[in-house]
Amino acid sequence: MNRIQAARLTLSDGATVFARWQSFWIDRIVSWSGQSWDYQPFSWEGLLSGQSSADQLSLTVPATPSMRAMVERALAGVWLATLDVYQLADDGTADSGPPAGAILVGSAVGEVVGASGGLTSITVQLGSALSPVGAQFPPRTATTPLIGVPCRL
Repeated sequence: MNRIQAARLTLSDGATVFARWQSFWIDRIVSWSGQSWDYQPFSWEGLLSGQSSADQLSLTVPATPSMRAMVERALAGVWLATLDVYQLADDGTADSGPPAGAILVGSAVGEVVGASGGLTSITVQLGSALSPVGAQFPPRTATTPLIGVPCRL
């Protein structure tokens, strides 16, 4: 059976949601997780196998006047982008909207930290919400039952 991917993107400042977009059901508003998601074509890079690299996560959106205004507002404030990527069965049931069997295959949350663009598209860079200084191994003892047999050089 073939599989297809659908993504949803939420732009917020932590308290107020400014946009909820989905990238699969063209020109439709779909109900998903109890919320309404508008169609907006976008693509993403840097989210693979359920993990993201904060240095490389980016979104590409069309360079429409309303999208340019939204990106400028996101850069002026502290906006967060939450990206969820789902895998769906390509059996015709996804045509009517998100099926109950959608599987979350990747998720990322990043702060909108930069943007660049041209005549047709805008690329938005997302930065990590974590401080780059002080990220450490969790404060526990790395025992053999916890991590397995360590490598010896």
